[in-house]
Amino acid sequence: MKKNHLLTGFSLLILVSLLLFPIAGVQAQEGGFTETFDEGPLNGWEHSEQAIVEDGVLSISPGHFAVKFGDYGDSSIELKTKFAGPGVMFVRFHMQEAGNYALIFFEDRIVLEKIEQDSPDELGVYERSGNVSEWMDIRITVNAGQLEVFLGNKSIIQATDPDPLTRGSIGFWVDGESVAEFDDLKVSDLTGGVFPPPAPATGGEGTPEALEPVPPGGEDTPESSEPIPLEEEGEPELSEPVPATASETSTDPVSPDNLISSLTSSQANPLELTTFVINLALSVLLSFILSRVYVHWGSSLSNRRRFAANFMLITVTTTFIILVVRSSVALSLGLVGALSIIRFRAAIKEPEELAYLFFAISIGIGLGDNQRLVTVFALAVAILTMGALRFFRGRQADFNLHVTVASHNPDKIELESIMDALSPHCSQIKLMRFDDSESTLESSFLVEFKNIGKLKDAKAALRGLSAPLEITFLDNKGIW
Repeated sequence: MKKNHLLTGFSLLILVSLLLFPIAGVQAQEGGFTETFDEGPLNGWEHSEQAIVEDGVLSISPGHFAVKFGDYGDSSIELKTKFAGPGVMFVRFHMQEAGNYALIFFEDRIVLEKIEQDSPDELGVYERSGNVSEWMDIRITVNAGQLEVFLGNKSIIQATDPDPLTRGSIGFWVDGESVAEFDDLKVSDLTGGVFPPPAPATGGEGTPEALEPVPPGGEDTPESSEPIPLEEEGEPELSEPVPATASETSTDPVSPDNLISSLTSSQANPLELTTFVINLALSVLLSFILSRVYVHWGSSLSNRRRFAANFMLITVTTTFIILVVRSSVALSLGLVGALSIIRFRAAIKEPEELAYLFFAISIGIGLGDNQRLVTVFALAVAILTMGALRFFRGRQADFNLHVTVASHNPDKIELESIMDALSPHCSQIKLMRFDDSESTLESSFLVEFKNIGKLKDAKAALRGLSAPLEITFLDNKGIW
């Protein structure tokens, strides 16, 4: 789906932004923040070129974004927004390496999604009508996995996430043909007025409450307002830090180390690696089958064996490229343009060659998109179809050499004598050109020899007609 492609493309964009603009750590966000966009540049934001503040609002053009990095946990997010023209607008929150939540504005609906590993999970939809170019008052509340979206004072989406993303950055992104505007952004903490700073390890549930020191059960809380030191005697359950669990990966703050670790681990995912290897292996096998079909059933006059040897590299390359960029609409469209070089830059002389090339590319695209069954079935149907056509129209000539014979006076040889000398040694023979003048006779044939011995016999037979005879053998597909 185009929407999935757009979501995935933005995830990649955010990942690149985090790599280009690393942050050493995230400080506590005291009581959230308010951004009225009344002045100049976007201080404290990472944004693309066409995300600018003008006339007291944040204006973002299609294909551009603005991100407020931070460690914002359970909170209330309020903003005013509008966009004119067809397109899609995203408000993202709890953005981190593991995923994010996205409130997506279409012309006719608003969708709340959770996106993890580039895979969107729809949490709620609100069908709407009216003038989409008017300002909308939006409020989003996130509290312990409970998400609610308000349009004005009306609650339009409620959702529960059993495995919530508990903190992260906030960002806007626009796609399509719309220009979106944002104003009066306010983020308020729902856990007591202070966003907790990131901790090296949390409790078993990975919630912000696990960061707070808790007095032992049954004992009175000390009168002092100072937190109890972890190393204080009489607090054995807090004497050692609680080990982090795998579920906490999604709550770690954004940092270059986490990004590098995430990139490394995603590349070593056994399922993805297995899929990659299987698809590449299938591309090699299917391209080899296609090359054999072309060599034995093709009718091109070029060297078919040499030309067919390119199918494997083309198919494997296409499979690899599609596996990498299949999630991005822009990159996929660019790939189509890049593959057109095969048609307009390569020396492809015959339609049959072009047809087989594009079939090899199609196999690569199918396997790159993980459509194994469809790809194998399509190749099988194509082979059966070509075989049936060949069977019903009879065996066509399969020539592998061009032979030119020239004879001059006074030992001029007639055409019939030349064909009689060649025929016993050739599996097939076809006259392609015949020039006859008073002093010269020149003829060209397409012939097929079973082996090199037959070629030598044919040459000897022609020489037997006349020693000065000029003979040229031009390779078509080779003799072997």
